[in-house]
Amino acid sequence: MPDADRPPRAPETRAGRHRIPLSCTVHVPHDVEDAALHAFDEALQRAHLRAAPAREARANPGATGETLRVYSRGSFLADTFFNGTGLSLLTTRVGPLSMQAVVVLTTRTVNDLGRVIVSMVVGGEVAPEIAREVDAAIDGLVARGVVVGGPGWARAVDVPRESLGHPRTAREHGIRG
Repeated sequence: MPDADRPPRAPETRAGRHRIPLSCTVHVPHDVEDAALHAFDEALQRAHLRAAPAREARANPGATGETLRVYSRGSFLADTFFNGTGLSLLTTRVGPLSMQAVVVLTTRTVNDLGRVIVSMVVGGEVAPEIAREVDAAIDGLVARGVVVGGPGWARAVDVPRESLGHPRTAREHGIRG
């Protein structure tokens, strides 16, 4: 049974043998928006993502009215290696090699609340790992008494098209290759 005080948890998703890139949209009060961003930042770091200032610098968040943070991990070569050898069935991380992922973290004021979107614009193979960490961040916020609402998890392509969290908009702004 889902918790009444938080958005639903991420489902285990598969489409054929490929995982689906997900997004999580939550609403938090303005006075705790910075704490929520910090919690999601730590969650993404636990999922082996690092800040990607070069990708972030290419985008124009002012055009969408959002603040923007971009995180990435892995590389195309590691993706090719894991998928080409079948190792992706066993693991997504071996030593310095990691499956590729690009995650966009945006905030915007909507109806006097802070709307926070964590969206995987590249990297469906690591969706469950990232989703686990984001869910843990939401749990941590709720445990501290933060009211976290909103629709919760959906496919990344279901993010509003005008948001940098939508994969097509992210591509148009140079965030994803």
